[in-house]
Amino acid sequence: MGTLDLTKDQVLLSIRKDGQCSYVECKDGKLTTDGFVGDNTYDNFVELIKGLQGHDINIDDFYW
Repeated sequence: MGTLDLTKDQVLLSIRKDGQCSYVECKDGKLTTDGFVGDNTYDNFVELIKGLQGHDINIDDFYW
């Protein structure tokens, strides 16, 4: 398994819950979210997970 290249602008995964969908993307070396979890920017996955805690997101809500 290789390392994650955050320098490539790309959609990483979607988060689906209660019929709603949000996306986690790489943009300009940062992780961004949109949709029902809000438009936010994070420096790394640890900060992303901390930010999603307030939305009651479970790992089962992530889709690759």
